[in-house]
Amino acid sequence: MQNKRDFVGEAITEYLGMEPQEQGAMVARVMEDQPFLMGFLTDIAEEFSDEQHEVLVDSVMILLNAFIAAGMPVGSIPGPAIHDVIEERTLAYADADPLLPEVSDNPKVFQDLRNLAIVRADLNVDDDEALANYNVVLDILITAIEKMVDYDQGQKKNEE
Repeated sequence: MQNKRDFVGEAITEYLGMEPQEQGAMVARVMEDQPFLMGFLTDIAEEFSDEQHEVLVDSVMILLNAFIAAGMPVGSIPGPAIHDVIEERTLAYADADPLLPEVSDNPKVFQDLRNLAIVRADLNVDDDEALANYNVVLDILITAIEKMVDYDQGQKKNEE
């Protein structure tokens, strides 16, 4: 039996172990490489505390690093793709309990990154509305990145 690596867990540990300058340089690179995704995060910054927004940005860095470590770098996510994911995930959460991680297409990654917010930010698990809002945005970020990886991997297979 082959052990599965926890690329997200490893990426969390690695990212949190970086010096603030290294994290800042990574964020600057990702802002250039992922302008639409980072633009989305910038647009919604006022909906969250500074700490919560910072952990959302950290979550993007962690996910990108996890996919790179798994040998699947993420291409630039186009604006229309982000818009589609926002609509898709918003509808999914409208029809379900937004406080449950099972609403996410990837509950384990979702839980790992939400737990990071609970520990590192002032994410109040007793405020259902704030938690639901955070959950939707976190899931949008996860889904957008995963869909781009799926697309990129599909393109590679077609080239082979």
